[in-house]
Amino acid sequence: MKRVILWSFLFLVVLVGSAIVHIPANLVVRQLPPVQGLELSGVSGTLWNGSAAKFSWQGQPMGTLKWQFNPLKLFTGKADVDLRLSGTPGLSARGNVGYSLGGIYANNLLLSASANIVQSFIPYPLPVSLSGQFDLTVRDYLFAQQPFCEVLAGNLAWSQGNVASPIGTIEPGLVVAQLSCNEGQLVLDGDSASDAIETEFNISLSPDQRYSLNGWFAPGDDFPEGMRGQLGFLGNPDSEGRYRLSFSG
Repeated sequence: MKRVILWSFLFLVVLVGSAIVHIPANLVVRQLPPVQGLELSGVSGTLWNGSAAKFSWQGQPMGTLKWQFNPLKLFTGKADVDLRLSGTPGLSARGNVGYSLGGIYANNLLLSASANIVQSFIPYPLPVSLSGQFDLTVRDYLFAQQPFCEVLAGNLAWSQGNVASPIGTIEPGLVVAQLSCNEGQLVLDGDSASDAIETEFNISLSPDQRYSLNGWFAPGDDFPEGMRGQLGFLGNPDSEGRYRLSFSG
């Protein structure tokens, strides 16, 4: 009798598991509540292994999104997914995201985007344009009760870039910032050095959308003369030629 019960239970588990694995992804997507700014179309495959031919965020086309569940992670209490984003020139992403009893998490998430794509998501009135490549690496991230984060470890790099404006162009060299979390605040600590400019900065962004920026920069030999003449509004540099910066809002 016990053997019959055991085999019946295993059959039920296999049956339910098989049904979940083969649920059409487009059927699941249609049942999900809408997320503002997120659009998926051309959905195919299954809930377990599928893709969206067109993935858009805030009206910007991001490319093709593919996903594959890691079934073994279910035995550890995690819904873990491998994600891949491709198809849009200058933009790609891959990594693991999931949900556990601890909250939403991400591991080994790599995002690469050209500067013009990044700039399209940053509304500001200044006549400034960026070039180069941004590479974001998130080694460990956890979101639970504390927005933006409970745990965050990673870095953001801006390479081969410049900042162009009507009064000159600056090439900052390689800019690298370490990402961390401080009581829910997103924190970036970074620096850069080139013949045009040397910088150090600390930026924090709180869940209530308040920010603070503190740091300094020192113009170098290749700093544009047109910009050098505009530095007076920042006050006088210190003994090492550094202009201090401090903003919040």
